[in-house]
Amino acid sequence: MRKALVFLAILATLGALVVTDAAAQDPSSRRGPQDRAEMEQRVRAQMQRITKERLQLTEEESVELSAVIQGFDEQRRTLRRNDMAARRRIEALMLEGGTDEDEAAELLSRVGDLRRQELQIFEAEQGALLEILPAAKVLELQSLREEMGRRMRSLRGGDGPGGRRRPGGGGGEGNVDWVLGIDLST
Repeated sequence: MRKALVFLAILATLGALVVTDAAAQDPSSRRGPQDRAEMEQRVRAQMQRITKERLQLTEEESVELSAVIQGFDEQRRTLRRNDMAARRRIEALMLEGGTDEDEAAELLSRVGDLRRQELQIFEAEQGALLEILPAAKVLELQSLREEMGRRMRSLRGGDGPGGRRRPGGGGGEGNVDWVLGIDLST
């Protein structure tokens, strides 16, 4: 029961992040805030339904799981924005020749802080999920999140056959695997 809720929560988060990431990377998909919110809500609802079915959750478990996942969404979005800003600054520093030692040291420190924050969010979410679902269901939820992440990246052109990036494909910074704290590139 707890595992299913965790799974639903993870799927809801994944859906929101993938939709946000895909829209951010594809200028042709830019929509107004209302359209984007509606699309995100539809994706979340679909992911919640899939999670509920796959993990065989009760309605109560599904609602609890969704609440936990949504509770961590804002923290992940903030972390992701900060990570993207750090990556852009690193790229700019490298294009400038990468010789500013003070800034390079600051960026290394910032990236380390971001990784620690990422781990803290992951651990806090796992703890919250374990309050709802047994450990085996939490693992099942993680597996489902990975599967959904692969499918979504594939739909946006992120992964080709054998997990390789297609030329000109989507994906890029801030993709779903980073948000989930799981390396899906292997």
